[in-house]
This record gives sequence, structure tokens and C-alpha cells, in this order.
Amino acid sequence: HPSVLGPYAGAPLAHETLLILDPLLGPVASNLTDPAALERRAGHRVLDMGADEFTVGRAHPMLDPTARVEAIREAARRTDLAVLLLDVVLGRGAAIDPAGDLADAIRAARAEARGRGQDLAGVGTVGGTAEDPQGLSAQVATLEAAGAWVLPSNAQAARAAACIAGGDVAIDSLLGGP
Repeated sequence: HPSVLGPYAGAPLAHETLLILDPLLGPVASNLTDPAALERRAGHRVLDMGADEFTVGRAHPMLDPTARVEAIREAARRTDLAVLLLDVVLGRGAAIDPAGDLADAIRAARAEARGRGQDLAGVGTVGGTAEDPQGLSAQVATLEAAGAWVLPSNAQAARAAACIAGGDVAIDSLLGGP
């Protein structure tokens, strides 16, 4: 079965994604609900990369993308992976170029999947405004240049990911709600 991986920068959007994906795709492993379930290699996974187990000895992923980049690189080897579901958070206290920090990993993961004759979609959202220091439109453009489909809200991105992975999603829900 095609699966979704969401290595999120923090808990709020990761939790929202779990609430959306679970009824559409079935069980989703997450460190938010059952860290032991993450021992599985396959299946849907949503990670709060800002949790203690990922931040010991390093900065939060809003500042240091290393753990997220590593998660994307590791996931690229998964033959069941259909969707990388990502959030980029802008504002003061966030990285200078958070989309740029992830763009090379997204490109490399998609290229690795193509090399196996598979598709790997990048789907995400950018949380911020045009007034944020990183620039909303520049961050969206960076993700799109890396091959990601950027949607206006995390909820829409999660529903789109479920649709790509074969979930029971009405196409109207991709565009209709927040």
C-alpha cells in the first residue's frame, strides 16, 4: 500500500494531520500517540520532529533542519512511500530559509524514487505571511521548485496526501475547507 510520511516541525500541525489522515487512510503511526509503533518500517507515519526524542543535543527543527532532512533521506529508501507531507513555518524565531533547508532533500528523495521507477509526491504548506522575514512567496516558490505541491493550509495538504496515497477522499474536500 502506498504510504505517507509527515516529518513535521512541531506538534500542532502534526496532530491536526493525524486527525485528518487516520479516518481516511487507517492507522497512522506517530510519536504523538504511540512511539513504539514507529518501530515499523512501513505504513503511514506522522512525526513531531520537535519532540524531545528528536531534539536532544540539537536545536528545534524550526531552527535546525538536520533531523527532518535525515528523516526524508531515510524515507526515500522506502519502496512503499508515496507522499512526503511537510510543513514550513515562518516568522521570527524560525530559520532564515526553512524551505531552502528542505528543498535538496525533497529533490533527492524524489529522484531516488524515480530511479526505482516510482513516484514520490511532495505535498506541503507554508505557515506565515508576506511580512515574515523569510518571505511567504519566496518559501512557496522554493518548495515548488523542489517539486512539491504547496497548498494553502495544512488540512488541505493532509487531505491531498491521503488522496495520493489512495485514501477515501472527496475531491471537493481538497479545495473546499481550511
